[in-house]
Amino acid sequence: MIRYGLKLRSDNVPWFPEARRLFDAKRFDFIELAHNPDVPFVENGLVQLLGLPMTVHSPTGHGFHEFVLGDEQFAIWRDTLRIAETVNSSIVVLHPGNEHTVDSFLEQLEKIDDPRILIENMAGIDLNGKPMFGQRLEDLVEIRRTKGICFDIEKAVKAAAYQNMDWITFIEDGIRLLQPAYFHISGGDANSPMDEHKDVWQSTYDVARVKRMLEKISDGQDISLVFEVPKRDGGLQNDMKNMDYFRGL
Repeated sequence: MIRYGLKLRSDNVPWFPEARRLFDAKRFDFIELAHNPDVPFVENGLVQLLGLPMTVHSPTGHGFHEFVLGDEQFAIWRDTLRIAETVNSSIVVLHPGNEHTVDSFLEQLEKIDDPRILIENMAGIDLNGKPMFGQRLEDLVEIRRTKGICFDIEKAVKAAAYQNMDWITFIEDGIRLLQPAYFHISGGDANSPMDEHKDVWQSTYDVARVKRMLEKISDGQDISLVFEVPKRDGGLQNDMKNMDYFRGL
């Protein structure tokens, strides 16, 4: 079975009641909560979501984009783990940073190592046009020896574009080599190497084919699929539209 995940940030407190109503209506199966360190973490806000199945995503800024860790990052990471403990998450998704080798990344990772960590694969280039670490399957296979992988479908398409590879082969090889059970998806241009996070129906890659790939995996196990799509009109209805669109493919 494919479990459908709603993406929220830790400061999206005004949307938490709507999220609970949609969960109770069985519109999605779990929440991935991204820690936003720009807004102080207040445990009381999460009371509205307690009891719902949740996972956590670590910050991607504040030094985590580079993934060179010092006192500021350690303090932020402690709050990330507090969130994970508050919502009883067994998963904390982590970006592998930029301008690393496998060895230098693992050296930094050791500073905050935690058994809940999954490492997310990256797109070809970042918003500054710099190549991303964690986009090459060879590197991800090495990381997989230590940590499980969160496999982002759109980022894989972008990595394939940057590496002049066929995106279908790249995803098939990634699934075979990395054995992920936790996925992200969003829309984007298959010819662009940069992450976009558009609506799923705005994709120029074949989303229906991706769904068939994921359904094949989910025949033998439950897999989790988080929709990282735009928030529109001050609520969560666009997230639901993306999930419903994907379900109907």
